[in-house]
Amino acid sequence: MYKKNVTRTFLSAFGIVCLCLTISMMMGCSGKAETNANGTVASETVAEKQSDPKTEEKIITLAMVSSWDSIIPFDTTSAYSDVLLDLMFEKMFFLKANGTYTPRLAERYEMNSDSTILTFYLNKNAKWTDGVPLTAKDVVFTANLYASPSLNALRKNNLAPFVGFGEGDGTLKVIAVDDYTVEFYLKEPTNADYLLFNKFRDFYILPEHILGQVPVAEIRSADYWKSPIGAGSCIYKSQISGERVEFVANKNYYLKTPQWDKFVVRVVPTGNLLAGLMNGEIDALAGNVASLQLSDWSMAKQQSNLVCTSVPSLGYQYMAINYSKAYLTPEIHRIINMAIDRKLIVDGLLRGEGVVAFSPVAPDNIYYNKDVEEPYNPEKAKALLASSGWDPNRVLVMSVPTGNTIREQAAVIIQQNLASIGIKAVIETADFPTHLNRVRKGDYDLGFIGSGGSPDPSECVINFNPDHMNNFSQLSDWTIYNAGEKGGHAFDYTERKQYYDEYQNLLREYVPFAFLYFQNNLFANTTNVHNIVDVQDYSQMNRDVWNWTID
Repeated sequence: MYKKNVTRTFLSAFGIVCLCLTISMMMGCSGKAETNANGTVASETVAEKQSDPKTEEKIITLAMVSSWDSIIPFDTTSAYSDVLLDLMFEKMFFLKANGTYTPRLAERYEMNSDSTILTFYLNKNAKWTDGVPLTAKDVVFTANLYASPSLNALRKNNLAPFVGFGEGDGTLKVIAVDDYTVEFYLKEPTNADYLLFNKFRDFYILPEHILGQVPVAEIRSADYWKSPIGAGSCIYKSQISGERVEFVANKNYYLKTPQWDKFVVRVVPTGNLLAGLMNGEIDALAGNVASLQLSDWSMAKQQSNLVCTSVPSLGYQYMAINYSKAYLTPEIHRIINMAIDRKLIVDGLLRGEGVVAFSPVAPDNIYYNKDVEEPYNPEKAKALLASSGWDPNRVLVMSVPTGNTIREQAAVIIQQNLASIGIKAVIETADFPTHLNRVRKGDYDLGFIGSGGSPDPSECVINFNPDHMNNFSQLSDWTIYNAGEKGGHAFDYTERKQYYDEYQNLLREYVPFAFLYFQNNLFANTTNVHNIVDVQDYSQMNRDVWNWTID
């Protein structure tokens, strides 16, 4: 049985220095040869940035704490993969955590008078990195590819609101009016903000002039993915699977020419982030998927070469509870929910750098429903468990992904919370892709996952669609999903608030997820990297790295 000590360890100054030097040596040296997508050995070694201080190349290294699972945009729902995809491919808008957005591929949009036709006007300067213009044809192609029944894309539900989805061959009523104007026809009147923040947030445009020549059945195995052509600020160069991806700057990027030459994304365990920042092997953290651990926060703020910012986040952590297990009845779900000491997690592990969560809607959101708050009550939980017929010899499997130290420690606290009321549990850890596959299959009892969150409460609704791949709790009942969808399609605040209150009440009643906490993002970058602003927007799967510069 896995067990983690959550007590704080104090290191001497000498011990800290030794630790940092050790980690630096571990991070800077690698026994693996870096390969290009086609399998040839890349020219740059992992330590190149440090080994040649006189190089004229400007390289920015970004760190995230877990590995990506795919660089095929329609075949992932991982925020770690989105870090890479956002660099390579274009999306309609740059979404902001405050609920606003600024132009990206789309310079503007219009909704017709009855909110059934959404029209995007594209930037005429956008080009693929092979020089071909990016046009409305690419948008139409991408929409139909995502929605194709024969492809069965993981992100197909992004296109669910549009006419043609789920009908016949799945061809959508998405029309290229001209080269730079595209219309999306909706099945019913729909709120534009709901669409932009929930359906287009991770809708990455793909090149019709390349992939349009490939049969849909062969898209996933196409040679294109070995070295994908995108239209973003970064051009794919090479990767070491599970460790790092290297890009070169797209000097013809239509929004702004990047002032750096290479951009590297590295997977670095949370405990090694500070050492990497201090020794210069990391230039910036990836925000919602890379946050300093609290035990390092005080030291980080003392470093003259670091800029440190504690950013309230929309991102939250939760524990899915598997409804496909007959012994995990709705009553047991509710008992588990009230047995969790969220305040201990926030005060002890987060040291106040966050707030407790009882729903996917943050407490300061105008749609938050205070009635969903479940007081920590182990005495009541223990009494209810005793009368429920629970088998005290049953041992639940808690599936926990590695990489996020706080989440791993929170799992230990919850394991102890459950033990105190009479529920035994064993923790099983795995890397994030393995864990995600396990939870999707339902091979677990309690599964820990995080989300980047959204200003719009409908962000999490799709997870309660019984037919969706991210139905982590294995629900077969559509009640929660239907209630949440009503909120997404409503227009005025009063109507939306009514539906979202009902949605959150159902989440408390059914408890498919036990929501745990919203954690502040403990962000840091080195002082030689500039123009990193609005870190809170990273939760919306976009980073304006084309504006970043490095000395």
